[in-house]
Amino acid sequence: MAGADSAPSPAALVAAGESALSQGAWERARASFEAALAAETSPEGLDGLARALWWLDRPADAIEARVRAYALFRRAGDVARAVRIALWLAHEYSVVHGNEPAAEGWLARAEHLLADQGNAPERGYLDLAKAERCLDPALAAGHAATALTLARELADSDLELAALSRIGLAKITLGEVDEGLRHLDQAMAAATGEEAATFEAVARTCCSLVLACDIAGDDDRVREWGKVMEGYVHRHNELPLLNFCPTCAADLLSPDESEAELVHALADLADTGRRSRCVDPAVRLSQLRLAQGRIEEAEEALVGYGGSPTAVRADAAIRLARGEPAAAVALLDRQLSLISRSGLLAVPLLAQLVEAQLADGDAEGARTTAEELMGLAQAGTDRVTAIATVAAGRVALATAAPDSVDLLERGAELFGRLRMPYEEARARLELATALRSRNGVLAVVQARSALKGFERLGARHEADRAAAMLRDLGVRGRTGPKDLGLLTEREQEVLRLLARGLTNREIGARLFLSAKTVEHHVGAVLRKLGVKTRTEAAAALSRVEGGE
Repeated sequence: MAGADSAPSPAALVAAGESALSQGAWERARASFEAALAAETSPEGLDGLARALWWLDRPADAIEARVRAYALFRRAGDVARAVRIALWLAHEYSVVHGNEPAAEGWLARAEHLLADQGNAPERGYLDLAKAERCLDPALAAGHAATALTLARELADSDLELAALSRIGLAKITLGEVDEGLRHLDQAMAAATGEEAATFEAVARTCCSLVLACDIAGDDDRVREWGKVMEGYVHRHNELPLLNFCPTCAADLLSPDESEAELVHALADLADTGRRSRCVDPAVRLSQLRLAQGRIEEAEEALVGYGGSPTAVRADAAIRLARGEPAAAVALLDRQLSLISRSGLLAVPLLAQLVEAQLADGDAEGARTTAEELMGLAQAGTDRVTAIATVAAGRVALATAAPDSVDLLERGAELFGRLRMPYEEARARLELATALRSRNGVLAVVQARSALKGFERLGARHEADRAAAMLRDLGVRGRTGPKDLGLLTEREQEVLRLLARGLTNREIGARLFLSAKTVEHHVGAVLRKLGVKTRTEAAAALSRVEGGE
């Protein structure tokens, strides 16, 4: 009897679950809420359990628990909690499950419940739900702006982050790319600056950032915010913040494990029939493999996927790599016909079109497209100016115009100042090409800079091109069978442990990775070093570190 008297009460267990959620201890939270519910069914216990299950990537179970919580909150007369759940259900049914009738039903229910309510935060979340489902981006921006005003009146930080993110996405869709990205940057600064009241708000802001940068074609921005997120996660005891969205996790928190994360995500989506929350992992996997020079595998990953600008850009890049520039031109022209060519949303597509037209031998068409970009740069920012300048430099190089060096050098410097390392490295490789017939020494300097940039980013295919140019210039670009710079930081860690004779399981224990993930890294190490066995990889490491 004494033992029973000392057992935690259901209310105490719910409180313990909430505390675990606030610490990012999802499994502990789940266990606490389930213990509370075993003793007594309550809406608070069910709602907390649903949140824990969502973090643990069990969306179907989370929906079931939240529907039950909704019913109990309604009976208890807690309109605010019931509305929050209704709006959450509308989002999950639409974005993840593609069930539009269910999403519309829950949205309508939330609006009905709020009819007699005043300026509560829930009214702002209703505006955001309308913005998310609105086909007109101008109307979506208006709904989100209303939510932002309310958020600031009520000093509700989570609502403010969500509103800033939604305004940013709407403005990008309208073609106001730089203004939209500034809203996303502000939301991320607040989220990582510990202003958010919940981890859910931080996670959703991250998801919005990845989606926005995907639409805008600004991959470097994601990399820069990824560095900030590393610090945020570390401050919170290596918080598993992005378990719910594998693409966000791969982009922002674990670029070294990107391929394993994305392959797993694709298999999970196929098994469950769910949709990706932001960028489709198939598109990101294709981009990753293409950067590594694995063209056939990149194409295979993209089969059956398309529609988004990023999917088109990835497909066009594959066509260019396969020597099919006419197909790339056709893909890009069609996508540009679906949007406004005069808006900033067209910038990444137009830049890629210049490359495709040049590869197809259409210098005049490329010149016209580059001029379009220069026109957009007048209303854009330094980022657009850099893209347009390099595009013009590529045309000048292809037509032997005298200003090719000046244009490419200016563009590379702009990309450098903007902290866009991949684009800077590409521009410097083009600059090396322009310089090789004029000044071999400067060409080597630029090619080496490009090689270093590509290797740091793990862009194997581009790094191979830079190394080949250095060899043509009579300079050794790498040491060993393949420079260790081609390996990501994580792959280098795996290689050093492998060279000490550790098994995959032992390496995983040291690095807190699964044996399957280690197996993927070992395969990547062997492939990048151009060797077949672990022994050969260890020997390559020994040669490079020994200076041979």
